[in-house]
Amino acid sequence: MAAVNLAEELRNAAVREGELAICWLGQAGFLLKDSQGRELALDPYLSNCGERMRGFKRLSAMLIGPKELSPRYYIATHTHFDHFDYDTVPVVVQNSPDTLFFGPGSCMAEFQKAGAAPRRCIRLDRGDRYRDEGVSIEAVWADHGTLSADAIGILLEMGGHRLYFSGDTAFHDCLFRKVAEFRPEVAFLSVNGQFGNMTGEEGARAAELCGSKYGVPCHIWTFMEHQGSPLAFCSALRESRTCVPRCFAQGEIQLLTRGGELIEREAYI
Repeated sequence: MAAVNLAEELRNAAVREGELAICWLGQAGFLLKDSQGRELALDPYLSNCGERMRGFKRLSAMLIGPKELSPRYYIATHTHFDHFDYDTVPVVVQNSPDTLFFGPGSCMAEFQKAGAAPRRCIRLDRGDRYRDEGVSIEAVWADHGTLSADAIGILLEMGGHRLYFSGDTAFHDCLFRKVAEFRPEVAFLSVNGQFGNMTGEEGARAAELCGSKYGVPCHIWTFMEHQGSPLAFCSALRESRTCVPRCFAQGEIQLLTRGGELIEREAYI
C-alpha cells in the first residue's frame, strides 16, 4: 500500500502556543506536534513487519513512510511488532539523528540492535519520568500479562496539556484511578478486546475512571486478528456525564486547544 504525505501535512499544520496537534497513525500509533514544532511519535506502526514476522497482514493504509518520520521523541510502550516496529525503527535511527528513543528495559536492547547509540536511548520503566523543556514523559503500569511483562502506559505533558496513553493493558480499576491523579484531558485506550486488551465497554469505563474530558479508542482496524468495537466504546461513554467519546479517522489531525477542547481540523484551518 502506498504511503500518503501525512508527515508533511502535520509539519505544515499551524499550532499556536498552548495548543497541541494530535494525529492517529492507526493501530496504537500517534504523532503529536506542539507550538515549537517538536514532534513526538508513540507506538507508530508504519511497515508490514507484522506480516513478515508473524503473518499478521496489514488491512489499513500505510499513512507515513518510515523515511518521513523524524520526531524529537520516539516512544515504544513494549516490544510487540505493532508497537515496536522492527522495520521502521532502524530507518528512523539512521535518517533522524536527533531523535531520542524511549521505552522500558526490553525496548532498550531492541533500539540498540537497530543501531541507536546508548546516549539516544532513554529507559522508562514504570515510575520513571523524563523531562525536557515543556515536555514530561512518565511511564506507568500496564498489565499485558506474560505477553510483555514490562509493558508500560504513558502520562504525557506536552504543549501545556496532559494526555494518557494506555498502551496494551487489561482493565484494572486501581490502574485507572491512579491515572486520575494525573488529571489527563484526553485518555487514549486500546480496546481491541484481544491479546489481553480491554473491550470497548471496559475502555469506556477506564476513560471515566481516569477523569478525562475525552476518551479516544485505538488499537483497532489494522489486522484481521485484532477485533475491537469503537461503537461499543462510544455507546458506553455517551451515557457518561463526565467523559466525551471522540473517534479519530486514521490519518486525521485533531487540535487540542488552549482551553482544552479537542476539535477536528476542519474547524481550525
